[in-house]
Amino acid sequence: MTSIFEAARHGRALAHALDAFAVVPLLRTGLRLGLFEALRTPQSAAALADRLGLEADLVSAWARNLHAQGWLQKKGDAYRLAPATNWLVDAPEAPSLHALLDHAVDTMAARLGALPELLKGAERPSFGSVEEAHRMAAITRLVEPRALRVLEQIPGVRHPQRVLDIGCGRGDYLAGLLKRYRDAMGVGIEIEPVVAEEARRRLAEADVTRRAEVRVGDFRTMELPRGTFDLILLNHNLHYFAPGERVALLRRAKSRLVETGVIAVQTLVLTEGILPSLFGLQAGAALFDLVLRTQRNLHGLPEAADVHQALADAGFGTTGEVAVVPGGAVRFIWGTSARVADAKDGA
Repeated sequence: MTSIFEAARHGRALAHALDAFAVVPLLRTGLRLGLFEALRTPQSAAALADRLGLEADLVSAWARNLHAQGWLQKKGDAYRLAPATNWLVDAPEAPSLHALLDHAVDTMAARLGALPELLKGAERPSFGSVEEAHRMAAITRLVEPRALRVLEQIPGVRHPQRVLDIGCGRGDYLAGLLKRYRDAMGVGIEIEPVVAEEARRRLAEADVTRRAEVRVGDFRTMELPRGTFDLILLNHNLHYFAPGERVALLRRAKSRLVETGVIAVQTLVLTEGILPSLFGLQAGAALFDLVLRTQRNLHGLPEAADVHQALADAGFGTTGEVAVVPGGAVRFIWGTSARVADAKDGA
């Protein structure tokens, strides 16, 4: 029989779960309606509602909830932004964080709500609307600055002359590399035309268009760019390819590498440990993996060992990996035809 103390503890865990479920749409509401922007100046809920022309009772309840969960602070009857909310609004990664909230509300909630039927064999929906593609491209920018630095730890990667970015998304990684290496040339391949156009704009903003181009198509079937590359990237998109397709994909990429070239696959992986748990990445990766599997044209997160094996089966003689974030939940898994010693000598 459950004691009153055990029931209280379990009840508290359930309350935390309900709070976590509610906070994402509350935060998104604050961003979308300008509530957080207005609260840069502390004010009461009534004044906030009047200022933005919103329903006073709902604004009051919204503010009360976020105050209870620590996202707003209160002095007297005036609410103001808590430090975490200031970060959400003003961080350099704010567009990616906002895209993550949108993804949680518009995609993840729907998929998880349908999970009972999906578990019983209901047809899984397809991923691929323009809005979803935009959000996923934005979310992957969260680790971009660190990933570009970590990339240089891979033997043979430093100072590439020609870069091929497969599934380049909005072009952020390609633009970042070409800004970093002023004598490099780059080609991005993107299957979604609207996203490809965004990539072209991003390259123009970075002032690297004379050294870059973006092509629209499916890398598996399209006519490939002429010439060979020192570095080929696949950033956060291996889950778009079925496990049975990955060796052929990697082999085709290898056909465009110079003899000492490197392929670098950046991916989120399922991992356990103190650091992934501390940073919330263990639970985040498990949730992302589940949501991926609820969509019929996506696949679960790859196991690191399986990526190494796919690289070996595709003809890469040496493989390795390097963590992008503490604990290794996000990592580069790389392959090269050259021996590691040779690659280091040429780095």
